[in-house]
Formats: sequence, structure tokens, C-alpha cells
Amino acid sequence: MDWWTRIRARIVCMTSCLAVGLALGLALILTGCGSRDPAVLKLAVDASFQPAIEALRPDFEASCGCRLEITSGASGLLYSQIRAGESFDLFFSADSARPVLLEKAGLTVPASRQTYARGQLALWVSREISGDKSSGYSTLAAKLAGGDAALTPRQLILLLGRGKHKLVVADPQLAPDGDAAVKMLKKFRLWPRLKSRMLYAGHAGHAQIMLSQGEGDMGLIPYGQALASGSKGQFMRIPFQFHPPIEQQLVILRSTRERTRAIQLLQYLRSQPVQLRLTRLGFMAAGVTSGNPAGHR
Repeated sequence: MDWWTRIRARIVCMTSCLAVGLALGLALILTGCGSRDPAVLKLAVDASFQPAIEALRPDFEASCGCRLEITSGASGLLYSQIRAGESFDLFFSADSARPVLLEKAGLTVPASRQTYARGQLALWVSREISGDKSSGYSTLAAKLAGGDAALTPRQLILLLGRGKHKLVVADPQLAPDGDAAVKMLKKFRLWPRLKSRMLYAGHAGHAQIMLSQGEGDMGLIPYGQALASGSKGQFMRIPFQFHPPIEQQLVILRSTRERTRAIQLLQYLRSQPVQLRLTRLGFMAAGVTSGNPAGHR
């Protein structure tokens, strides 16, 4: 074989090896793209809203092609974690005060603070109490049979004021629903009779666990939490006019690397179909004010 033939053979061999290498590299790139994990949105969510966001999660994840990573707890504790530098993309508070503080501290995306829902309270009573005719609480069960019944001020005062039953609420220093509950008790002058019978939970979810385990006989908890509790007790919605407004606001945090998807979630929650769905999950629509209760269904 002459020298020219040998050179041509080497060129052909090198070209073939290069083509095979490029093909393998392209295959690896395509395989990697196909198995790439979806983007993750990290949410800090007040426990009162956790049942609702869990119900909405599948629909939103399917629409955005992303995954929600939810950390729940009391708004006050989550706020402290954010101020300490813990990484989240959005903060769902059960009040407006803490989102405002984060906004003033320059820790939020400008103009991202929005009301996503308005909270309501419910009176939760154990089945042992509500089924006991001698206690007088059986009237609660009878009224409940009529559907989405709401308490009157007189009924609320009678139900909470009688007996020596322990009353569970979330810590008013950390949980906006607990703060609203305590202020309502003071408004109706029930606090002197009840303050020695109070049991404080870390947050709304903890309050519901305490009630389901029998640690308390009655509870003032978020209506959405009560709806999600199933048949473990009797509960009635408390008209929102009875307690201070629970204006639940969210903010997109400045440190997020998923700003586009965070905005997408904000817009999703504010959309009319989702706001309507939230009214079935125990909340009032974001646009409802004290003079317009029509948002409740």
C-alpha cells in the first residue's frame, strides 16, 4: 500500500470516529433533556391555607410543568425564617402585616404583594359534646343538619360560655387566625370566663390535630381547616363580621430564581375560577369586604 492510500485510510478512520462521537454526544444530550427534573417553586404557606393549596396543587403543577414544594406553619414563624435567610420563592401569610414588613425591608419583588383570599373562623366541637343532650350542645348538631349554617352572636356566647370545656386556638402571637379568635372573645366579653380554659397550638394545623386527638373539647379554627377535618367533629362557620378581618396576602420574594413561575402562580390564584373554588374550600374571595359577603358560597 503506497503512502497516499495509507493517508486516505487514516482520514476515513478519523472521520468515522468523529461521527460516532458526535452521535453519542447528541444522544446523551437528548437523554439528559428528556429526564430533566421539573422546576421547583418553594412556598412558605400559613397552615390555615395548606389544605387549600394542596387541593389546588395538581391543577397548577400540570399547567406550569413545575413542582410545588410546600413548607407550612404559623405565619409568624415562617416570617422569622425568611428574615433569617431561609430560601423560599413565595410567602403565603394569613395576614397583611408580615408581607408589608418584608416589602418595607426590600425583600420582595416590587408590586407582588397581593391578597389571595380572606379567612373565616369556625367553631369546632367534639362529637361527644355535640351529641350529649344533657349538655345543651345537641342543639348545635341539629342546626348543623340544615347545611352551611352560621352562628348568631347569642348562640356563640352561649356555646362558648357554658361548662368548663377546654378551648383550642392557635398561638395568637404567631398565627393570625388565633389572634382573630382571641380578639373576638374579648369583643363578646367572653375572655374573663375562657382565658383559664385556653389551650394554645403552634398553628392552625396543630390546633386541628389537638382537637382530633381529644386534647381539647372545642376549638376556634380556620373554616377551611374545619372543612378538611372530615367527620371527626361538628363545626359551624362563624360570620366574618364577628372577628377582625383575616386578609391573607402573599409576596414573591426577591431571592427567587423562578420569578416567571411565581408570577404565574400568583395570577392563577387571583383568577376567577380559582377564587370561586376557594370559596368552596372555606375562604372568601380576595375581593370581598365587610360590606360584601357575596363571595361566600
